[in-house]
Amino acid sequence: MAEPDSPNTRPWERDYTITQTLVVAETPELRVIDLTLAPGECVPWHLHPDNDDLFICLRGSFEIRELLGGGGDADRVTVMHALDRHNVEKRVPHTAVNVSDAACQFLIVQGPGRYDFKRLPKLDARNANAE
Repeated sequence: MAEPDSPNTRPWERDYTITQTLVVAETPELRVIDLTLAPGECVPWHLHPDNDDLFICLRGSFEIRELLGGGGDADRVTVMHALDRHNVEKRVPHTAVNVSDAACQFLIVQGPGRYDFKRLPKLDARNANAE
């Protein structure tokens, strides 16, 4: 088991289960992951302290939900379709949710920076309430 302060670099092994997670390429500062979500599946709310997530939709559609700090704590929902791209900056709480009736597949390019998945379980109820 990982030490409490060590980075969570493989959250799909201990924090959640989705249809597919495939690491395509990885270095200490950059990683590319191929993910597939079945209808209704999601990556739980989380943030990355030191790296951005660049989402690239390959097929299907899904939503990227972000919790924006500052003035109004407004939520941003970005609907992704094939070949759409969207960047989530480091330290921004976010989730990816398949609200469609078909599987979706997307790449995430993570970096530059040390990867760490900081789960935000208090926000997970937002996914259930937004559907």
